[in-house]
Amino acid sequence: MESAPLYLIFLLLWIASLWPAIRLCRLGRISKRQEREPLRADVPPASIVIACHNNAPQLRENLPALLQQEYPTEFEVIVVDMHSTDETKDLLENFAYTYPHLHHTHCPTTARDISLQRLALTLGVRAAAHEWIVFTEADCTVSGPQWLLHMTQPCTDERDAVLGVMLYDEDGTWRGRKFQFFHLWQQTLWLPHAIHHAPYQADGAALCYRRSHFMQHQGFASSALWEVGAETLLVNHNIRAGRCDANLRPQAIVRKPLPTNHKWREDSLRSVATHHQIRQGFLYLLSYAFRETCHLLFPLSAISLFAVAWGNPYVMVPVALMWLALIVLRLVMFRQTTRQLGIRSFNLSLPWLLHMPLIWGISAWLRWLGSDKKMFRKKFV
Repeated sequence: MESAPLYLIFLLLWIASLWPAIRLCRLGRISKRQEREPLRADVPPASIVIACHNNAPQLRENLPALLQQEYPTEFEVIVVDMHSTDETKDLLENFAYTYPHLHHTHCPTTARDISLQRLALTLGVRAAAHEWIVFTEADCTVSGPQWLLHMTQPCTDERDAVLGVMLYDEDGTWRGRKFQFFHLWQQTLWLPHAIHHAPYQADGAALCYRRSHFMQHQGFASSALWEVGAETLLVNHNIRAGRCDANLRPQAIVRKPLPTNHKWREDSLRSVATHHQIRQGFLYLLSYAFRETCHLLFPLSAISLFAVAWGNPYVMVPVALMWLALIVLRLVMFRQTTRQLGIRSFNLSLPWLLHMPLIWGISAWLRWLGSDKKMFRKKFV
């Protein structure tokens, strides 16, 4: 009887944990539904914009796939060089001889007290000849020759932005699996959220944006003082609920090489700084807090109940079975997403990995508290 209140708390937390567990499959279900929809041929003309800095090897490898897209209407590729010191300029000039729909420019060397990334993306948008802009990055690998056709399927008059999926390549290491899981887990939260609410976050590796909307809001004017979070703050500050969509088609996915440990820590720090500038995020943060509370308190309540009712099979057996059922549910639900997106399943590492985002987030937040906040503002060159 002493364990009755604790068992009640455990039961309530178990019920509350079912909702986040079931929603682990939401990304996969939306992706499957979108994949079944017939491809429409009346896609709009599109301009692919890439900002690069010393990315000659990546451009040499990935740019031909973008230039050789099988697209039913006009498209162009615009590359903006951010003061590269490698062979980027010569490489782009050589490509331009073969591909007339490739255009390239560069940020002026006189640019001072400005975010070079925002300047480069703005120059690319201003140079674009078409209404829909597709942002991606130099080190991104597209799924195939019809990637652009699949990417622009949701680009209609009812939308101002379309968020795509970016996945990390696999390298077979535990470090790589952690990075891959964390980014995918984040997307299971903010991509479905953007379909029905104001978008919370965006990935510059896979983002469609309406040019007229960009010009109407003066591009990155709302976050001009910041060096970080260009694409995220662009959609969060300017896109209203109902005017955004998420493109989860497997053929529209882009992939990037795994970051180094240093770059991962740096990106995490920049992400925390970006989130402090987000305006439309209450519902998202409420949902996030609910998930993390369930992930944290449920195992604690189960362990406490085991400690109090140790040796009592009438308590321990149901608790163990309910905990196992929740683990299996999470595995099954998340496997639907990984299978649909073409990712190797995380299997029995998933229960442990689900507790890591909170730890990683707290670690990044603590490092942000001790950092010089000036480093996140305009970059002096």
